[in-house]
Order: sequence, then C-alpha cells, then structure tokens
Amino acid sequence: MTKQNTTPFTRSFRKGLSELRVKDVPTVKAGIYAILGVGTKQSFARYADGKAPTLDVDKARRIEELFAQYGVTQPWGRANNC
Repeated sequence: MTKQNTTPFTRSFRKGLSELRVKDVPTVKAGIYAILGVGTKQSFARYADGKAPTLDVDKARRIEELFAQYGVTQPWGRANNC
C-alpha cells in the first residue's frame, strides 16, 4: 500500500503572502519578483494565483526559502480570504 498525499499540490503562494506581517510584504514581493524574473503586477499575480503555466522546482524552493526567512513555513495554497 502506498501513502498518498491528501492535499493536492498547488503552485499558488497567496496563502504565504497572507501570513506575512504587513511590513514584510513589500520586501518579500520584491524578492519573489526577482526569483521569478517578472516585472509587472499582472505577471506576479498569475504566479501568486497559481495560474502561470510553469514554476520550476528551483524557483519554488527559492520562494519557500524566502518565506521561511519571514516565519512562513507553508506558503503554498490559497489564502482563506480568497
């Protein structure tokens, strides 16, 4: 019998953004912009909502590490208020 993950993987990191302290949001967003190599709010939002076609493993790990620096250990998923 294999162990199955009951939570489907999502590429959305809105949950992580919602768990940040307000003062940390601009810094984390700037870091994510750099990691993803995007320059517009629209491109950022597509990734944040998990709607971008690709998010490679290296970028996902770097995003996780960035959130961890600010105390967010599980950034993936939709925010409760979305």
